[in-house]
Amino acid sequence: MSHSLIDLYKSESASVVTSLDNNEINAFLNMVLDAYEKESKIFACGNGGNVASVGNLVVDLNMHPFVSDDKSSRNTSRNKFCSISLCQCPATITGISNDLGFEHIFTEQLRYQGSKGDILLGITGSGNSKNVINALKFAKTVGMKCIVITRSTGHCLADDVCDLVVRVRGESTFPGQTGKNNNNFHFEDCISKITHIAVGILKKRVQDGN
Repeated sequence: MSHSLIDLYKSESASVVTSLDNNEINAFLNMVLDAYEKESKIFACGNGGNVASVGNLVVDLNMHPFVSDDKSSRNTSRNKFCSISLCQCPATITGISNDLGFEHIFTEQLRYQGSKGDILLGITGSGNSKNVINALKFAKTVGMKCIVITRSTGHCLADDVCDLVVRVRGESTFPGQTGKNNNNFHFEDCISKITHIAVGILKKRVQDGN
């Protein structure tokens, strides 16, 4: 029983990864590389399990392109490019939730940190998470570039406000996923794969530029 389910997960995962659109991934990569060259900031936000994906993205972008292969030292003098999680501080998030409402937890942080030319990456399976969408709408008003990674294959709120929508397509019958989140495990896996592609190629860019 367990072996058949393991094989099911592996098979589904391979299918979902293969279905990722290379053009969407390349567009995401180019926006990350452009932010590095222009010394812009990349903000990221999401809810629930996606917060872990945000954390992974932020530490990878801030660290891996700029350290030696054995991680004992920096291999370059880095510029001012950096990535920032809007999910990181419980005091900030609960304070904004208490005073203004949960739907504003990301927007209010961007209000005093985001600048024209910066990037906001929102992760929302449905493409309709209100706090993520509100942050994207605000980001556009200050001239930021907006990206969403989503499971939604139809029109969603993110389509109306984003410069780029990266879609993770596919269905899953693997147990443990409920409701309309039947591809959520593979969705979360793919977030890491997409961001790791960007981190690896950014590292190459940094190394080649020195």
